Amino acid sequence: MTISKEIKIGLLALVAVALSIWGYKFIMGKNLLVKSNMYQVIYPTVDGLRVGTSVRINGVSVGSVGSIELMPEDIEKKVRVLLDLDRDIQIPKDTRAVIMTTSFMGDKAIDLFYERPCSGEDCAKSGAYLKGETRGLLGSMLGKEDASAYMDILKTGLQDIIDSLNAQLLSDSSNSPVAKSVRDLQRTMANLSSATSRVDGLLAKSSGAISGTLSDFNKLSSTLAGKKDQIGSTIDDAASTMKQLSEADIAKTIAELNGAISNLKTTIASADKAMTGVTGLVNDVNTGKGSLGKLMKDEELYNNLNQLGIRADSLFTDIQDRPYRYIPFKSRNKVKRMDKQDAKEEEK
Repeated sequence: MTISKEIKIGLLALVAVALSIWGYKFIMGKNLLVKSNMYQVIYPTVDGLRVGTSVRINGVSVGSVGSIELMPEDIEKKVRVLLDLDRDIQIPKDTRAVIMTTSFMGDKAIDLFYERPCSGEDCAKSGAYLKGETRGLLGSMLGKEDASAYMDILKTGLQDIIDSLNAQLLSDSSNSPVAKSVRDLQRTMANLSSATSRVDGLLAKSSGAISGTLSDFNKLSSTLAGKKDQIGSTIDDAASTMKQLSEADIAKTIAELNGAISNLKTTIASADKAMTGVTGLVNDVNTGKGSLGKLMKDEELYNNLNQLGIRADSLFTDIQDRPYRYIPFKSRNKVKRMDKQDAKEEEK
């Protein structure tokens, strides 16, 4: 029986397709001619993981990733990964499938971790779910314990660096701009606190004198206020007198009385202005304005005036004791001889 060319071409095409599928699967890490065990793992994320990624045990490849699919029915949108392991590989039920980062370029691999080998019922059956984990680059390179130790070393190193920087920048013996600024700020705050204490002390010392002055002014105001009726009565009497004089038709007397009343009103207005000035003076004294206010508020000004008086007294005393020092001689040698004579007399 002769096979036609069409059948041969069809068989060759089927073989080519089968070889292409097998080659593709083989390149992706799965051999269709070898039986395998399939396991499922759920991950929250699989960044960088691809179909065909190697599955390893202690660094030895025992299979590959068969498929990666999103679980849309899950609220957290987790990812289901299918692991295709060699048929003769048996793993325990508590095996952990950890996604590891194998390089700085982000290459991934899945490592299977378990404490001891399994046998019989202790082994996970094909299609079972394994526990999934994900580790970053540092955890993949060092492991959990080594990563923790590395972080402790890094923390200690950073603390030493911070302590060194603190000693270099903020210590009392440092000459860095930061340390100088901090010390200047501390001195400024101390001076401000001292100045505040002095102001409080000055106010406390001067409170009695200020209170007495204000009390005297208040008494004066009260006295003037109590004399208002008398002042009003005087004005009324003057008006009555003026009426009587007007009736007597004494024009000159009326003019004089009008002048007196005008002077009296001017006096009262002057008294009011004086009271206003006194009140303003008291306010200026309380707020430290004017010479009297500065003398009462500014202790430094008082001390300067006191020092000026002491120096002037010392100058007058020296002029009385040694007047020749202040007479313009042609030569200073005579002044020196007279100073030596005065010194000898004081020693005697």
